[in-house]
Amino acid sequence: MLSHTLRSLSRSSATSLRRLPVQRFATRRAYPFTASVSNNALIRCRLLSTPPPQVNESHISVEEYHALADKVMDRLLESLEELVETCGDADQEVDYHSGVLTLNLGQYGTYVINKQPPNKQIWLSSPRSGPKRYDYHGDTQSWVYTRDGSTLDGLLSEELTDIFSEPISFTLD
Repeated sequence: MLSHTLRSLSRSSATSLRRLPVQRFATRRAYPFTASVSNNALIRCRLLSTPPPQVNESHISVEEYHALADKVMDRLLESLEELVETCGDADQEVDYHSGVLTLNLGQYGTYVINKQPPNKQIWLSSPRSGPKRYDYHGDTQSWVYTRDGSTLDGLLSEELTDIFSEPISFTLD
């Protein structure tokens, strides 16, 4: 397939691909290439290095999405406010405005959780595990990150247990 792709490129495009600065690309992207790597290997790695985008088609209506997501955001806000009040420090706070929930944990970083109505998802940005996009699964009634099968409440429970050094469990249903 790669050779077919290369053959279908115009002569000028193929020539410009051959001139890619292999060493600079390898260093900048932290790929273990050396200058002797062929252009075909470089192109193949560039095509395969990024996981494909996840396109999940949600079967819930927009109204149902908003009802479910609002319920989760409200539940998270209550739980996180209670957590920071009972276990947190003075530099830790929870804030919720315009569908964006921010949990500032001072030296541990900031969590941002927000609704994404166009995708019918809830997005989480974690200082520990990075960004994740959660889809609602009606059969389990949970928000699930489809790349690894983790749930929103499971990930938050695990990471906040590590941060606060005591068992923390979220239930978002």
